[in-house]
Amino acid sequence: MKKYVKFLVSLLLAALFVIPVMAGCAGGSNEGGGTGQGGEQGGANLVDYVSQLHLDLNSETVKQEVTVRQFIDGDTTHFTPVTNSTLTNYNANKDTFAKTYGYIKARYLAVNTPESTGDVEKWGKTASNFTRQKLTDVHSIIVESDDSNWNVDSTGERYTLWIWYQKKEGDEYRNLNVELLQNGYGFAQNTETNRYGTQYALPALMQAKENKLIVYSNEKDPNFYEGAPIEISLKELRCCIGDYAQKVVRVEGVITTQMDNNIYLEEYDPETGLYFGIVVYYGYNLDTFLRKILTIGNRVSLCGTAGNDGTFGAQISGLSYDPRNPDDPKNTYVIKDKDGNEIKNQSPAFAETKVVDFMTKEITATVERTVITEDADGNRVETPDIKKFPLDYGKAVMNTTISMKNLYVKEAYTTNNGGENTGAISLTCYQLDENGVEVTVNGKKIKVAADSKGNAVTTVVRTTVLKENGELVLQDRFLYKTINAKGIVDQYDGVCQLKVHLLDYIEILD
Repeated sequence: MKKYVKFLVSLLLAALFVIPVMAGCAGGSNEGGGTGQGGEQGGANLVDYVSQLHLDLNSETVKQEVTVRQFIDGDTTHFTPVTNSTLTNYNANKDTFAKTYGYIKARYLAVNTPESTGDVEKWGKTASNFTRQKLTDVHSIIVESDDSNWNVDSTGERYTLWIWYQKKEGDEYRNLNVELLQNGYGFAQNTETNRYGTQYALPALMQAKENKLIVYSNEKDPNFYEGAPIEISLKELRCCIGDYAQKVVRVEGVITTQMDNNIYLEEYDPETGLYFGIVVYYGYNLDTFLRKILTIGNRVSLCGTAGNDGTFGAQISGLSYDPRNPDDPKNTYVIKDKDGNEIKNQSPAFAETKVVDFMTKEITATVERTVITEDADGNRVETPDIKKFPLDYGKAVMNTTISMKNLYVKEAYTTNNGGENTGAISLTCYQLDENGVEVTVNGKKIKVAADSKGNAVTTVVRTTVLKENGELVLQDRFLYKTINAKGIVDQYDGVCQLKVHLLDYIEILD
């Protein structure tokens, strides 16, 4: 009996000790709940450091109210300054952020999320989605420096900033940097050595580690593909991009050009008589082996992660090549001919294209593939799948090389917004056609191509910032002239256009 009483006393003492310890671990309120994949932290024992951190609009730091210009990844976003803001103590003009062309390329302080652009890492896309979700449909966003200056990172092109957002008017601003750390979406990045480091960012990081949240967990990332590469054609990838988003694919094609840390890949399709293509983002850290492989004119077998989101559209990223393991199934390599020689020096197609087809024609692309499933007994089942995809001609040839001849430039517009595209020119063009309809441009009567209803059709040739002998090429060089143009197909506001990035790709005929 005495032993039983002693046992009960021991249990009571243990309970009295545990209760205050647990109470001391409890934190403030948490937005959201659960620690599952892509979710937010929750649970009575987790401290919400974000709710303890408050934005001081009157501190010595410089601040700017902004709107989102472009989402990049979990720890990088491009913002546009709100120049008439009444909230911030410094209203910027385009010259303030000259290093990033008048807008703000923000690299988040204190946090480093996994990669999801040039490289593709586990939890990268999930972290990117978290940032996008937090900054979408908000009432206000404010970026704040770590001190009284606008500071750039080691690239010299990105400002290192704290990101604050207010969901609804009157709500408390929340700090996204600390929120990413607190929910386990990022690793340390000088986490302690900054304005909010010791009291908020570092404890939030350590708590996420201790509780094994997201990047510190052993959970499976639903947005990270870990299977074998899926071999498909460029046509199938473009037609069925939604089925392959965030999956590792292998495609073949010819590298046609390079622009802005991207290469463009195209491949001929006998069924439609068109070329299908895709843009491939390789980022800023292209190693020597991949640089050699990704040479214009090479015919390659390219392996990477397919993507299709509102920021970048259809693309492939996350390429790799392991020189220590040339047989790695995820290697990108130059294709060899039957004699074992690498296929190089292939020319872009520059398929000659009529404006009326480019802007109005529809085509049908047939995709034949095998759908693999399992039956009730777990046996592999292969089912033929044939689908027909109606496509606008211009969107079908997106990211491929085309050429257009006898274009009469009826209008020209030069971008002048203080951004990196200042000096780029948009040329609105007719295509001359002796059997077409008659129009008058600049007092001159010309016959131009028309659609089936007899309406004159125009298209846009969009140049990058072109220079000759160091001098900016001006729009008057092309206005009211007849030109031949060739380049890459892209789109602006959903309308297809021809993008020209080399001055040699425009030939003036008169």
